[in-house]
Amino acid sequence: MTDGDAVLEELKRISKILTLAHGESLEKELSKIATTDERKKMWVFIDGVKLSKDIAKDVGVTVRSVNGFLSVCEKAGLIENPWGKPPKRKIDYVPAKWVELIKLPEEEEKEVAKPEPIAKTEAEKTDEGIA
Repeated sequence: MTDGDAVLEELKRISKILTLAHGESLEKELSKIATTDERKKMWVFIDGVKLSKDIAKDVGVTVRSVNGFLSVCEKAGLIENPWGKPPKRKIDYVPAKWVELIKLPEEEEKEVAKPEPIAKTEAEKTDEGIA
């Protein structure tokens, strides 16, 4: 590891510590822009991998809505949004409450897979000796 790499790693650690120490303030500032649950979900999905169309699909809003939110975030200096590439947060912080807004696919499957209890008919109860 070169001296430059060591310095970069130390700066990353310091950045993470500062982000954690000031999480409440960061959430307050982010909430000024992410004013709805949909916008908060958009912030969660800005990961440097997903394009705006993918974010729109995941959140359940239009691409235009996502692009409008990205524009506001970019003007506020919170993200980088290069043309034709996925947007990326400059401050890699997502409030825990906001992550809870996102249902993971396996959580949704569990909800769907839960069978409803079936009421037994009087004839079935009699056959089992219940009635």
